[in-house]
Amino acid sequence: MTFPAITSLRSPQYKGAITQSLYIPMRDGVRLAIDLSLPRDLAPETKIPALFAATRYWRAQQLKAPFSWFLSLPDSARDFFTANGYAILRIDMRGTGASEGNQPHPWPASDLTDLYDLTEWVTRQPWSNGQINGFGNSYQATTAEMLGACGHPAVASALVRFNEFDVYTDIAFPGGVPNEFMLRKWADFNRALDANHIPASLPIPEKWLTSGVKPIHGEPIPTHHNQQVDSALRHITFRDDRDPEMGVTIDEISIHTRPTAHALDHWGGWFDAATADSVIRRFANNPRPQRAVIGPWNHGATQHVGAKDNPFPLLAQMKEALRLFDAPPTTRELHYFTLFENAWKSVTEWPPESVSVSRFFFQPLGMLTADSSAPQPADRFEVDFSTSTGLNNRWQTELDQRPIHYAPINAPLSYTSAPLTVDTEITGYPLVTLRITSTHDDGNFFVYLEALDETGTAHYLTEGMLRAIHRKISAETPPYKQFVPYHSFKRDDAQPLIPGQVAELTFGLNPISALIRRGWRLKVSISGADKDTFTRIPATGSPSVEILLGGEAASFIQIPIKVRPESQLS
Repeated sequence: MTFPAITSLRSPQYKGAITQSLYIPMRDGVRLAIDLSLPRDLAPETKIPALFAATRYWRAQQLKAPFSWFLSLPDSARDFFTANGYAILRIDMRGTGASEGNQPHPWPASDLTDLYDLTEWVTRQPWSNGQINGFGNSYQATTAEMLGACGHPAVASALVRFNEFDVYTDIAFPGGVPNEFMLRKWADFNRALDANHIPASLPIPEKWLTSGVKPIHGEPIPTHHNQQVDSALRHITFRDDRDPEMGVTIDEISIHTRPTAHALDHWGGWFDAATADSVIRRFANNPRPQRAVIGPWNHGATQHVGAKDNPFPLLAQMKEALRLFDAPPTTRELHYFTLFENAWKSVTEWPPESVSVSRFFFQPLGMLTADSSAPQPADRFEVDFSTSTGLNNRWQTELDQRPIHYAPINAPLSYTSAPLTVDTEITGYPLVTLRITSTHDDGNFFVYLEALDETGTAHYLTEGMLRAIHRKISAETPPYKQFVPYHSFKRDDAQPLIPGQVAELTFGLNPISALIRRGWRLKVSISGADKDTFTRIPATGSPSVEILLGGEAASFIQIPIKVRPESQLS
């Protein structure tokens, strides 16, 4: 159960690749553009497996002249996997890149039939050994996971990295709060791609070197008329709202409604939106063989948060992926990294054994204590809608793999513990209960957990949020096993606040594993806005909020502590 593995890999079998661009017709006549790469000098009688990399972000770019006369764009994954005896198919999904058709919304049902047809086409090729696998980050990871839902028996496994399990809670509306940054920026990015333009957010060298998507044999790039996801900001508040422009609810495009059967190797990051939570829920909700991995990463694992260099670089990550493609998992293992201890750990079930819950109460004068005192006056704050965690938070890394670096969390309320008396491991989902009154009938509530080291330097750990109208803890059975209180986010469960009346908000923060050193302190901060990422709610007005302290009405946070023999909290 060692991760990363320490045994040596087999030696590469080939050097170099031969790539051809093709149109492959689907069952309805729509042609999909692919780049097929085979190992150079592959013997005619040799049969090899295939890897699908299916994207809506262009399978390849077209270099401008004169660069196209003497340059070719690098593709480290192609070079690595073809050297190790795999065929690579880079695919423009229907309605994107050089492929024909249109895309009514992300991950439409037509993707399933297209992936089936492409799999069938591969199995008929003279070089195919009849085994198909998928791989990718982010959007491409979801198409890799959908490959296993297409129903073709040739699909063996998938490497699924940094994608969502439940699109509503994991990225579009975490805690029911509209992620305006992601929905708008992602829509703008895709509009540019669909017009065959280089998106404005891409680095300047790409704009200088490339002109658009790589065509197939010089054919004109098809015109695409795709619906973009920012329509959700206009039409969706609740999980069961149907977007009239996209024609679906968000659940209908989520992988949790499209069960897969193939073996999985799925990865996420403690600091990458909700992909760590996605890994845990995927692991807990399917008994199939799988390896799950959660590291201290941003989106795509280009950054090891807290380290100057990435001790687990891309090549090492690809080697770990190759192990699972060569021999898909037959057991269930979840590997996770504990910050500050700098250690990988492995479990076969979640949560890990020996995890208990410690409750800390919010007290006057910004104190966070394990004891609930007699009733105290409430803490009050005016929502400051200029509050921001900056442009490098866990939600914005999803767009372009930007590094994680939080702005100082200057929330209107914060509560800090006394120094811990022993090293204390936090592993799991913190849960917060806020008992509040407000002058308005709705609002967003953000809660942040940090560790303060002996110098007072803050180390961001995790956060959670909840829109107040979604606060009802549902009595219905959740659609999948989860580890935080179940909010359905459905219209029938909406509960507007009654101004001046006490309401209870209980919700989970994103999971984390960190060893908080002796002498360090825990800090919890509460805010009503994060202006550079999430939609302002309410849209007008200046809400005044009270947080109740002490006694039976106390507000508190529950922190999952993995018991170590010497552990106790002050």
